[in-house]
Amino acid sequence: MRLLLVEPAPGDTMIRGGIGIRLMPDYKTYWRNPGDSGVPPMFDFAGSKGVGEVEVRFPMPTRFDDGAGGQAWGYKTDIILPFSAKRTGNGPVSLSLKLDFAVCGTMCIPLSANLHLDGGQPVGMEVVEAIARAESRVPKRLSAEEFAARVRVERRDAGERPVYTLHIRHEASVEDFAVFTESRGYLHIKTPVALEAGRFQVVLKGQRPPGDDKSFGPVRFTFGSKKAPYEGVLDLDGTGASP
Repeated sequence: MRLLLVEPAPGDTMIRGGIGIRLMPDYKTYWRNPGDSGVPPMFDFAGSKGVGEVEVRFPMPTRFDDGAGGQAWGYKTDIILPFSAKRTGNGPVSLSLKLDFAVCGTMCIPLSANLHLDGGQPVGMEVVEAIARAESRVPKRLSAEEFAARVRVERRDAGERPVYTLHIRHEASVEDFAVFTESRGYLHIKTPVALEAGRFQVVLKGQRPPGDDKSFGPVRFTFGSKKAPYEGVLDLDGTGASP
């Protein structure tokens, strides 16, 4: 584990950095939504000085078997989670992070790390470039218009266990293309099918959340390849096909 920090240039109020996780061979760690099983990482920067709220971002994840017949979402190779924060005051910057996370090999191991980094230290170009690469792999947030141009709900089969068929425009090979969802209910993602160059079909099988409100709510939808990842908000609670 390591903390990386690029301090702002004079007059700049934002700092950039990264949380580096180096994995042993055949080990995995989890995305912010771990999938069918797993533990999402939890970040506590409360002990930091000279910075405001820290926003941690996640590069595009990978799907892998969770060992129990389901799928988990995360990272199978070394990963840097980039973050940014607004600088506060004119004093020195120091970062303190308590990180709770898990790694899995043949079994899952919950771990905690306490990391501290003082600013003002020389930063090599390799650190700057590593953070920039991690930032480039964070899905780009699309506007409603941009998202509608790329993702369309072609069919909704309503009921307690609804089925949704999506058509997605993206230039990637079927081997590199992946889809991830985050919602109130459970959504099983079937393997994407390439209909033609630049167009995929994905079927979501849903299970509505318990309680009186059976809506999925705004679904955070992440899709694409590691080189060109995107995310936007998907509405599965409407009726009929979307425009």
